Amino acid sequence: MKISKKAVSIALAVTGLAISGGAFAMPGLTGQAPTSSIELCVAQIGGEANYENATRVRHLVDSKQRRFSGHTIMIDTIVFGAGGDQVIREYTSVCAISGDAETKGFRLKEKSS
Repeated sequence: MKISKKAVSIALAVTGLAISGGAFAMPGLTGQAPTSSIELCVAQIGGEANYENATRVRHLVDSKQRRFSGHTIMIDTIVFGAGGDQVIREYTSVCAISGDAETKGFRLKEKSS
């Protein structure tokens, strides 16, 4: 029995679309991280960043869904002092959260002033 490469390719493509379509339809799979995961990462930043002389701290959050489970959360943290408008420190961090809301990785780096 001889099967053409084109027929096999089409069958594989249809199967792949069916599988990926099912993954997108599963409840709980969204591109954005849940608030509880973001709060977990922000708490870790608070434990490692220097907030001395801060009058205000702002976190700019972006996230993407990890390939298998959970989210990767990228956070830019700006620490303000002197009346709330002078930037005294800036940090960038990456936090990997599993689907079970466990931290799988965390990295914090201070940006050069």
